[in-house]
Amino acid sequence: MNDLFKTALQFVLKWEGGYVNNNNDKGGATNYGITQNTYNNWLSAQGLPYKDVQYITKEEVEKIYYKNYWLKADCDKMSAKFALLAFDTAVNMGVSRVKQFMKAAQWKFPEKFIRAREEKYREFAQYGNQKIFLQGWLNRLQDLKNEINKLG
Repeated sequence: MNDLFKTALQFVLKWEGGYVNNNNDKGGATNYGITQNTYNNWLSAQGLPYKDVQYITKEEVEKIYYKNYWLKADCDKMSAKFALLAFDTAVNMGVSRVKQFMKAAQWKFPEKFIRAREEKYREFAQYGNQKIFLQGWLNRLQDLKNEINKLG
C-alpha cells in the first residue's frame, strides 16, 4: 500500500469516523464507513466467523478499503487527483459510480467529476428522508475539492 493510498484513506476516515447506526442511513450499521454487510463478506472470504462491525480493527479497515475500493475502482492506475476523487466516491457512493463520474469528467476534468457527484447527491436528497444528509455530503465534497487542489 503506497503513500497515495494512505493519504486518501486518511481523508476518507476523517469523514467516515467511527461506529454509526443511523436508522435513516440506507447502509445500516457502519464503522469507519464499512457496512456490516461488507464486513461480513470480507470475514467470510477470509474464512473467519462473522462479528459485529462495531469491533472491526483499523488493520481490517485498511485491508478492506485497499482491496474492495482502491483496487476495484482502479485508483492505483490514476493520477493523484483522480485517485483521491475516485476512492472517496467509491467509499461514499459505491465503486460503480466511479466509472459513471469518470465518464462525465471525460477522464481528465476533476471539476466535472465533482459536479457529477454533487448532482447525484442532490438527486439522492429528493428521496424520502435522505435530504437530511445533503449538507453533510456537500461539506464532504467541498473538503474533497480543497484536498485535491493541494495535490497541484
